[in-house]
Formats: sequence, structure tokens, C-alpha cells
Amino acid sequence: MNPASAAVIGAGLAGIACARRLSGAGWHLRVFERQRASGGRLATRRFEAAVFDHGAQYFSARDSSFLAAIEDARLAGAVARWRPRWPDGDQEHGELWVGSPGMNALPRFLAEGLDIEYGARITRLERHRNGWTLIDERGAAHADFGLVVLALPAPEAAALAASHTPLADRVNAVPMSPCWAAMVAFAHPIPDVPDAGFCADSVLAWFSRNGSKPGRDAMDAWVLHASPEYSRREFDAPPGRVQDALLTRLAAEFGRTLPAIQLSDTHLWRHARVEAPLGEPFLLDESANIGFCGDWCLDARAEAAFLSGDAIATEISRPR
Repeated sequence: MNPASAAVIGAGLAGIACARRLSGAGWHLRVFERQRASGGRLATRRFEAAVFDHGAQYFSARDSSFLAAIEDARLAGAVARWRPRWPDGDQEHGELWVGSPGMNALPRFLAEGLDIEYGARITRLERHRNGWTLIDERGAAHADFGLVVLALPAPEAAALAASHTPLADRVNAVPMSPCWAAMVAFAHPIPDVPDAGFCADSVLAWFSRNGSKPGRDAMDAWVLHASPEYSRREFDAPPGRVQDALLTRLAAEFGRTLPAIQLSDTHLWRHARVEAPLGEPFLLDESANIGFCGDWCLDARAEAAFLSGDAIATEISRPR
């Protein structure tokens, strides 16, 4: 076993930032991602007729390290500014960024050069004298890592680590809410309505015209996010019922009948948003060589995920 070898589980922004920092410090590492692409909730779903950013809608930056990453991505054409029309002309939303041509372009850019195994859902961790072994859902073993970092939503990370560290109890106590997302492409554009907005509604929390973002096609494709309360209450609801409820509220928000639907789909984000962050940038059990990072540590923002992953890797790489 190489003691300076690490497994990072999760290729969202936190996992990618952690892996980048560890790799730069000379660690041998592999990232395991259950999906077919990196990004986590910075996600884009593509159909022949339309494209939807159905997870995180945009990101902002305050910290210098994340600003530097965004600038590198901008120069590479992987991100761009988004200037939507808000309700009543409201522009008090700061500088907003989106991946281009989809939200997943930023994590894809940041993950370049990393050793990532996609389609590898890790279901069990085993700790031996020679280090950590990761077991995936197919029963394959990935063995002899000196360190494991879980860059997953808090409930998933806690479940994996439950029998290995007392820190799992603290992780499990971080509440995260679900979110239903509806993706709808209309037969023709909806004129004279805002491109995006938050809704003070018990069902519909957010709407956005995907085509208003730079690099997207002109298809009038919309993403609707349900409120945490509705998503929790309707967690097991049929997708069609959820879509109908969100479209009804969108029609009420716009005060008009919506055009015919050309394409639609739904997605349930089981752990979409942290409700009460941990309040620390990461958790690290040095006796067990296992750590945790994610947006749930600091804030419900993409930048928080990046900073959390970078922070734990910096601590791991610190000379002892």
C-alpha cells in the first residue's frame, strides 16, 4: 500500500476540488463516481429536441480561489455570465455564472486530467491493516487506499461511514431537503415573461428559461423546481402529478395559459439542498483516515462545495 494514496467518492465540485488539490500535492488517487459524468447537481440533461439544466441553476463566486477557477474556465469557454430578465426588472442578484453550453461544463473542465472511474457506485467500505477497500454495487473491490474522502450528500456519506468513524453521527445530523424538478419544452415561446424568478409559493419555488443562458439553443425549454415542503410531502408521488402541479403554478405565476408541451421530463433530487450547514469546512478522522466534504459543510452554494473539497485536501496534505 502507498500511504499517500487516496480514494475520493463523488465527482461533484467538492470531490473534484479535493482531488485536484491532492493530485497537485503528489498524492496517488482515484475518484469514484456513480453517474456517467462529473458534476453532481451541476447537471445537464440532453434530449434531441431540448437541453435542460435541471439541477443547480447558476453559481456565484466570492472567494479568490473559486474566482480563479472560474476565470480559468471562462478563458477555456466552459463558463459564461448569465443575465436573465427578472420579474419587475429586478437586477439585485449579483454576478451570476453558468456552465457553457451546459451547467456540467464547469465540473467537466475542472476534472480534466483526474483519474475518475464513472459508473462506479460504492456501496460498502472495508478497513484492513493494508488500508481501505471500496466495494461497488457489482461486487468489485477497489483495494489498498491509505485514505478515503467522502464527497457525497450528508445522508449518503453518513450511511457509508457509519461503522467506521464516530464522525458519521455528526454528518447524519445535517438536514438536507429533496427537490422535484420538472423539465418542459413548449411548442412555441412564451413572450413578455421573465426568464427566471423565485416564487413565494407553497409548490413552485423557482422557474427559469433555459434558453436565456449563454450557449443554449433557442428552444423554449423551462426548468421548474418545487419547494422543499412540497418535494418532501410528494416525495413518492407519480412524476406526472408533480409536473402538472408545477405547470399549474407556473401558469398562475405568468397569468396566462401555457403553450402546448412538446417535451417533458421530471427528476427527483433526493438530497438537493442543505437546510442547516455543519458550520465547518470539512470533517476528518485522522485515526481512521477518513474524511467528509461537501456543500453541506458550509452553505447551499456551489462555491461552498468547491471550498470544502479544497480545504480538506489542503489539511490532508499539510506536513505532519
